[in-house]
Amino acid sequence: MSDARQDLLNHWRPILRALDPHRELGLGEIEALYAERPAAPYKELATDFTIAEQPSALKVILCGARGSGKSTELTRLAHEISAEFCVVHTDLAAGLPDHASTLAVVTLLGVASLHAIKSWQGSDDVVDHSAIRTGDRLQAALGKFGQAVPKVSQLLDGISGIVTVFDPATAAALATTSMGLKATDAAMNAGAELRHALARGPLEGRLKPEQRDDAKAIVDAVNEILTELEQLAGRPPLLLADGLDKRTGIDEVALALGEEYLLRELQAPMVLTGPVNLRHDPRFRAVPGNFRLALLYNTPVCERTKDGGVGTSELGIGMFRDLYQRRQSAANIPPDLIASDLLDRAALMSSGIVREFLTILTAACKYALREHRRDVAAEDLDAAIKARRLEMEGYLNEQHITILRRVLDKGVVPAGEEADTLLFENFVACYSNGHIWFRPHELIVQFVTAQAGLE
Repeated sequence: MSDARQDLLNHWRPILRALDPHRELGLGEIEALYAERPAAPYKELATDFTIAEQPSALKVILCGARGSGKSTELTRLAHEISAEFCVVHTDLAAGLPDHASTLAVVTLLGVASLHAIKSWQGSDDVVDHSAIRTGDRLQAALGKFGQAVPKVSQLLDGISGIVTVFDPATAAALATTSMGLKATDAAMNAGAELRHALARGPLEGRLKPEQRDDAKAIVDAVNEILTELEQLAGRPPLLLADGLDKRTGIDEVALALGEEYLLRELQAPMVLTGPVNLRHDPRFRAVPGNFRLALLYNTPVCERTKDGGVGTSELGIGMFRDLYQRRQSAANIPPDLIASDLLDRAALMSSGIVREFLTILTAACKYALREHRRDVAAEDLDAAIKARRLEMEGYLNEQHITILRRVLDKGVVPAGEEADTLLFENFVACYSNGHIWFRPHELIVQFVTAQAGLE
């Protein structure tokens, strides 16, 4: 490799790492690298949890587009509220197997809380009698379903790779893994074992009516674990469960929440993240005793104008400029690497999804590298946008295009499974600027418009 080529690679490597949309961030990096929304949901949630007379009754679904920043909101909530609660954060996306039931979610949260007890205990040399006792009770409850159920000890071995426990005294993490630190091979293998163990018996698929009493026994055992954790930590537990929107499809999400009443019976406040489709599910509307719905809309990079047209939103575009500038500063990215007008265009084309914005920028940087440039030119961004647009268009059939045309014309999502799938997979964006406004992803708007003109 020539010296010039090596120099070019050395120039781009730290930049691509800084902009990588899939890079795991350390807990301390969230504040530095992510711009905060003006009306961030975590602030309202933190207030509601701290002033509630009975926090354990608060069960919340934070729903929004994939890649919109729900995990970041949970991280900020954990830091905001860790002085009042013992926060236990679990990555359901990494821990749940395919076809996981709600009982699998309950079991996973119970084992995560059992892991929290062990984390609070500290030294591995100290015998943790409370963890042993409550673990045995959970094992006995699982045993009501027969020999196919997993061993709690096996689940504990695997769960360390997907759970984070916060120390209320310091707002630091007692144990951190997937919530910010790149998982080791050992942790990843343990997670695979965890998914395999949970894909058994009653933890897979819907419960049968005759199994509900036995399922209640598992809920009771988890509640005993939560009680032990509160006594040890001196603060009530708060369960944060991330990643349901990373299920392979809407049916998988529906299955994991099919018996949501089991989650409501857990004696701890809870926030789960999920796809934006849940805003249409009557189980998660503002009905007393049900889950409360919290919405994380797409950042409003575009908005309706007074004459009925569509324009760019300076507020939304500005948030993405801020996000880029934070990463630019943290990684010492050259100030002239990406011109401001190119950043604004990438923000608009992202449809207000953080991960999409970073994906477009990363692809543009790679095109610049291939052309032996040290900064991003307009044609590099054009190539990145075109490649992503063609990728999205390739998934669309005639029925999809008809639905997207209705969304474009009406600003709402029609009823039906196909429309829900388009919303779930980010082909439709959900904005809040005055009113709720749905619009096809900006990358495919021109394609949808052109198809309408052909008929």
